[in-house]
Amino acid sequence: MIEDKIWSDNPEQFIIGADEVGRGSFAGPICASAVRVNYHQMQSFQHVKDSKKLSEKKRNEIYELAIDNQIQFSFIESSNKEIDKFGIKYSNEKVLTKSIEEVYSNGDVVYVDHFKINNFHSISLVKGEDNSRPIALASIIAKVLRDNLMIEFSKKYPEYLFEKNKGYGTKDHRLALVKYGLSELHRESFNLVPK
Repeated sequence: MIEDKIWSDNPEQFIIGADEVGRGSFAGPICASAVRVNYHQMQSFQHVKDSKKLSEKKRNEIYELAIDNQIQFSFIESSNKEIDKFGIKYSNEKVLTKSIEEVYSNGDVVYVDHFKINNFHSISLVKGEDNSRPIALASIIAKVLRDNLMIEFSKKYPEYLFEKNKGYGTKDHRLALVKYGLSELHRESFNLVPK
């Protein structure tokens, strides 16, 4: 992992990992989390990996472990309305930047999954969740918290099955769009239904 060299020289060095979730979703916000950890804190999370490669149960267990260990993290969202107004790239950059801002201190090393952020001397990593444990942990926290948001939204909009698809374009979700049209949560700029 990319942070191992830094921590072998100085285990007290804080490293921030940041990742977003929900970029490709049809509905709901795009969200990001950033975690700030040193070597000792990360020892409880040796086996974290890309949130997409873990079961929902395992992601929730890791999230609870982060809470129990008082891991410093942030969670920022940008609504579907903001995405429609300013575009997905703007919203993606905004949530990542603000999530890092919330936990950043001078001297921290910052790794971001895939996306280039100009602030914080941040380093963009391709497949960041596979190459940095702090990014993987951030991806898990972001996914758990956004999934929980979409489950809550499903109570107001049950016909779209957000509790199952979390807003992504599954077959059932696409069929619901044809039948019911767009809800207030859908991203109109994504041209989801034919005009």
